[in-house]
Amino acid sequence: MLPNFIVIGAAKAGTTALYWYLKEHPEVFMSPLKETNFFAFGLDADGGHLYGNPAVHRYPVQSLADYEKLFADAGNEVAIGEASPIYLECPQAAGRIRDVIPQARIICCLRNPADRAYSDYQMYLRSGGRRLDPGTDLTATAAWVHPDSHWMEISRYHGQLKRYYDAFPRERIHVFLFDDLRKNPLRVVQDLYRFLGVDPTFAPDFETPHNVGGMPGNMMLERLMTSAGVARTIKPWIPTRAANWVRRLRTRNMRPAPPLPDTLRQHLNDSFRDDIALTSKLIGRSLAQWL
Repeated sequence: MLPNFIVIGAAKAGTTALYWYLKEHPEVFMSPLKETNFFAFGLDADGGHLYGNPAVHRYPVQSLADYEKLFADAGNEVAIGEASPIYLECPQAAGRIRDVIPQARIICCLRNPADRAYSDYQMYLRSGGRRLDPGTDLTATAAWVHPDSHWMEISRYHGQLKRYYDAFPRERIHVFLFDDLRKNPLRVVQDLYRFLGVDPTFAPDFETPHNVGGMPGNMMLERLMTSAGVARTIKPWIPTRAANWVRRLRTRNMRPAPPLPDTLRQHLNDSFRDDIALTSKLIGRSLAQWL
């Protein structure tokens, strides 16, 4: 058993919430493991990763046999899928998905690139137990703002998405915007259900927050609630209601990060301007609101 659709990202563009909205649908089976990262995994001759930073990225599924096991419990569901945001940025992923699942449907959510990069940088700080320093981190000379930084590079969507348009027919690629998901989640999610061929009238739980951004008020509590080891230990035993309570607790611990200063946002917009124009043409939708 293999999936017939893949959520490829982008990172920090609502993929965690999307995973749960899909998982709730009675005609959809989602891999019990979010971010399998299987199609991004590969080793070079020296045993190093072909893509990804070992300090950031994990590859819990490294063989096709183990990947197939994730979908062994799928029954009569119409749509079977997984969600791994690394697939958008990984140069090899599109071709690997095409080779293994040539009939796959591809789902991608795009976010304003400046906001995506900033949110991704906040997550980097949280994962390392560090706090945002506006005097250093919110300037044009900050490391994450450098044009060649990982945060900036993966916010340039055109080249990443084009790999999928080259590998799959346009009608099997569904791209929507994070802005749409925030403004009208029901319409966006039901359009997505329709794309997958399942009942589009189903309404998932929009009340429970999923992977809310910002900076934690209590860093120790944040590290406990996001620990991969803790998650693996308790996930099989914790009911959905309790898991939702944990998500709400984590949300209450988060504090909004300072907004991007106008001068920094303009600097970022200028950096992304050409790529935004190319992405707009590729997906056939205006992205003028990002500038």
